Amino acid sequence: MRNFYSAYWWIFLLRGVFALVLGVLAIVWPGVTFTTLIVFLGAYLFIAGTFAMVGAIAARKTAENWGMFLLSALVGIILGILTLYNPFATGAALIFLVGFWAMLAGIFEIIIAIRLRALITGEGWYIAGGVLSILFGILLLSNPETAAITLTWLFGFYAVISGVMLISLSFRLRRK
Repeated sequence: MRNFYSAYWWIFLLRGVFALVLGVLAIVWPGVTFTTLIVFLGAYLFIAGTFAMVGAIAARKTAENWGMFLLSALVGIILGILTLYNPFATGAALIFLVGFWAMLAGIFEIIIAIRLRALITGEGWYIAGGVLSILFGILLLSNPETAAITLTWLFGFYAVISGVMLISLSFRLRRK
């Protein structure tokens, strides 16, 4: 008897092909791909928010905190509409968010490395990683347009590698 994964090997194949195509598109056309991904994000936020609103309203008689679900749904719908209205502003905000996050993560990495000096050796590598994170954040913030292209390329390479791995897995599952 075949197991679930072997029986549905083709799902992994489809996911792999989709990831591979998306990755190649991201590498070849990073600007268009970045904008498209932002538009998809907006559509997702709007649709997920709409479904969450329906669920929150349906649960108002049975769920104690249905109001929080409704608030979350409304935020999703509003963010979706704003993203679809101006995907470029959302893309820029995303770049700034990632840039500030990288700098903050780098600062915390350095602080943690200094605090761990008494417990570990080689904390200098962790400090170097923190410095690299800070520099990465500064680079993203200094040129958001180039950052969008670079992040899209990174996503593209990740998607290509992930796609190849999923396709390989699907063929191995098919043989089982």
